[in-house]
Amino acid sequence: MRKILLFLCLLWAFLLKANSDTLYYKGDLEIGNNQKLILTLKIISKEDTTLYFLGSPMQSKDEFAPSKVKYKGDTLSLGFKNLNCVLKIFPSNSEDLLQASFRQGLLFKELTLSKQENKFTYNRPQTPQPPFKYESVELSFKNPESDYTFHGTLTLPSLDGEYPCVVLVSGSGCQNRDLEIFGHRPFFLIADYLTNNGIAVFRYDDRGYGEKDTNLYRGTTMDFAKDAFYAIKMLRTQKQIDTSFIGVFGHSEGGMIAQILADSLDFIILAATPSIEGKNILKSQGADLSSYEFDTNNMTDLWLKYFYEFNPQKYLSKIHIPTLVLQGEKDKQVLCKENIPIMQKLLPKNTTIKTYPQLNHLFQHCQTGEVSEYINIEETFSEDVLKDILYFIKHTYKVSSTSKARL
Repeated sequence: MRKILLFLCLLWAFLLKANSDTLYYKGDLEIGNNQKLILTLKIISKEDTTLYFLGSPMQSKDEFAPSKVKYKGDTLSLGFKNLNCVLKIFPSNSEDLLQASFRQGLLFKELTLSKQENKFTYNRPQTPQPPFKYESVELSFKNPESDYTFHGTLTLPSLDGEYPCVVLVSGSGCQNRDLEIFGHRPFFLIADYLTNNGIAVFRYDDRGYGEKDTNLYRGTTMDFAKDAFYAIKMLRTQKQIDTSFIGVFGHSEGGMIAQILADSLDFIILAATPSIEGKNILKSQGADLSSYEFDTNNMTDLWLKYFYEFNPQKYLSKIHIPTLVLQGEKDKQVLCKENIPIMQKLLPKNTTIKTYPQLNHLFQHCQTGEVSEYINIEETFSEDVLKDILYFIKHTYKVSSTSKARL
C-alpha cells in the first residue's frame, strides 16, 4: 500500500509542478518490420480521482478511457476491453518519463512515454485556414439502393454564376469528406485550391462514416460507384453548377469508380489508380496469398471478393473523355511500373499522363514511399500536382465545345 500511495503522490506532485490538472505523454510502440505506432496517454486530476485516456493518433482521433483500473504492487494497470489491450505503468522518479508495457493479443512490447507540453497534434502546414474567399454549402443526397443519407460540402467560387465541377471520390476504407489520414486532409486542400481558382468542388463522407453500425458502410466498389453517381445526379440540380462540365477526381479505388462512371462524365482524373486486376494488386502489395484465403468461392467479405475479381481494363478500353492520370513513382500501394504502361496502351489519345519521381501514394514527397512514412511527412499534397490538376480542368473546360461559359 505504501508503494501505491507513493506512486499516486508522485503523479499528483507532477501535476502540481506543472501547474495544470492534465499531463500528456507520448511513446513509440514497435510493431515489427521497423514500423512504429504512436501511443498517447492523457492523465487528468479531477478532485479526488484520476482519469486516464489512451490514444493511437495514427489509427483514430478518439481517445479511450480504460474499462478497468487496477493497482498491483507498485504497478498501475489500465485495461481497455473494447481494444483488447492492457497498458501497464511502472513507478518512476521522473515527471518527464514513464516506463510502461503494452499488450494486445499476441503483441507485447515495453515502451517509454515521454511528457509533452501539450496534447499531441500533427504539424500540417498546408491545411487551409479561414477566412475563406469562397462559399461552402452543405448538401445531402441518397442512393435509392441503400437506406442511407450522404452528407457533403460543395465549395463554390461564389453563389453567382455557373462553374465547372469536380467530385472528389476516395479510395478503399470508410473515409470522411476530407480524406483525413494522420492529420492530413488532402480533399479539403484540393477543394480549397481549386475553388480559389474558379472550380466548384463537391466532397462527401463515405457511406456509414462516423456511424457505429458497421453494416452501414458495407458494399463493393460497384456499390460505391452508385453512391458517386447519385452525388453527381444531385449536383446537376444545383443552379451554380455548369452541368455540361462535371468530372470526377478519384484517388486509388476512387479512380476505379471514375472509370466505371466515365460514360456519364465530361472528364476524369485518375490519381494513383490501378489498371491491373485486383488479385494482382494484392500480390504487388505483398499480400500473403493462399489457395484457401483467396478462393473466391470461400470469400465472405463482399468488398474483397469484388475487388479481387475487378479488372479495370474492361473500363479503361472504353473511355473516350478527356482523362488525366497522376502517379507517384514511389507509390508502394499502386505500383507505377505495373499500372502506367497499361494506361498508356488503353486510354484515348486525349489522355495526359503525369508521373512524379519523388511522390508516394498520397502524392507527398517522401524517402521510400512506405505507408509508415505518411505520419511523419508534413506535406499533405504536392503543389506541383495541384497545379497540374488545375491546368487540366481549366484547359479541358476551355476547349470544350459544349461549355456554356469560359473561365
